[in-house]
Amino acid sequence: MTQKEDTISGSNKGSGAVESAYRHIRSIIIRGEFTSGEILLESRLAEQIGVSRTPVREALSRLANEGLVVLGRYRRAKVASFSMADVAEVFRLRGRLEGHAARRACLRITAADILRLEVIEDELEAAFAELGWHKHLPRFDELNNEFHAIIARAANSPRLEKILASSLELPASIFNYYTETFEKRTERTHRQHREIIAALKARNPDWAEAAMSAHLFSILNDPASENSN
Repeated sequence: MTQKEDTISGSNKGSGAVESAYRHIRSIIIRGEFTSGEILLESRLAEQIGVSRTPVREALSRLANEGLVVLGRYRRAKVASFSMADVAEVFRLRGRLEGHAARRACLRITAADILRLEVIEDELEAAFAELGWHKHLPRFDELNNEFHAIIARAANSPRLEKILASSLELPASIFNYYTETFEKRTERTHRQHREIIAALKARNPDWAEAAMSAHLFSILNDPASENSN
């Protein structure tokens, strides 16, 4: 192996370690295993994941950019805290942005992408039926992100896609504030995903925009969230 090849190999391994650390920490936060405000120790995370502290540090910086982690003095990291007002603001912003993305995507999305959306929704429903809310969260997070990313990419607006890719994520623990049951909310999510797909298949921009916006705005229909604004 040449020096150049050795350098490239080392770079790829480093990138893989960062991605592994990022996915591991993000999954734990999304599942709510870390509480809001909890300190994230680099040394402990590195030992758990099986990497050095450098990839963990880079992963935490990436999560800070997404809003899931807060970096304090000396880059000490902790899990971000969210009030119900924060949650409402995030979903209102996402509702408008992703509604616009769905409108743009409607006349641009390929048949292959629509088929992939249908497969994703099939897998989401199967995972929930088999595992229940808490155990299916890692799979839900992965598939739901892909569902929304496909539509954002199909909008063919690099600026919009970049904004949505870096939009604030919220840990699943925020739903503990809601009075609505996990089952009721998840079943509605599945129905809404199916309607978004139907609107895209019909090539109806108004319907697609309305369906996507309603999907995200429906998170705001819980009395607990409305009373805190």
